[in-house]
Amino acid sequence: MGTCELCGIEGTATRRSTVHGTILDCCTNCIDSMGLVVERKVVQLPDAAPESHVVGKGISGVDIMTKDEIELAPDFHSRIRRARENQGLSQSELAKSMNLKVSAIQKAENGIRPTDTILEKISKSLGVKLFVESAPSNSRVVESASHREMTISDAATKISTEDRGKVPRKKARRLGVSRKGARNRR
Repeated sequence: MGTCELCGIEGTATRRSTVHGTILDCCTNCIDSMGLVVERKVVQLPDAAPESHVVGKGISGVDIMTKDEIELAPDFHSRIRRARENQGLSQSELAKSMNLKVSAIQKAENGIRPTDTILEKISKSLGVKLFVESAPSNSRVVESASHREMTISDAATKISTEDRGKVPRKKARRLGVSRKGARNRR
């Protein structure tokens, strides 16, 4: 949040815009009312992003936010088991041929993800493809009653107005009172 350098309003979102050849931070009200041109910085991305560290930041490594092109197949364990059985190998024979422990093969066939080096060894020795092209798996389409796009507030009102079949609460037993009722004093 910043301060608009034209009208002086504080605590508002500002964007850089050109006013008579001068670049100022202006609020959206000033930009709209005066018809100002918003400065847009064009960033040239290199064709191949280097895996070296970012200059001046002291951070090394690859950008973890980039999406890989390939990922481990969701059915990798069944692919491994089918390929092993097609070649007529037992788990211990396969493990011995790859110089691995039998438990590593058992875990992989049970769906526990092994390390990348073990996956590469299994893939090469069995001749099976374990990595596939990645595809988005969590895309959802939500439609509203009208043909306009939905907003967050539309989703919130739908959830709050839904009848959420509430379970009736049991009657709590009061302390000091038996289930048959109060005692008669004689």
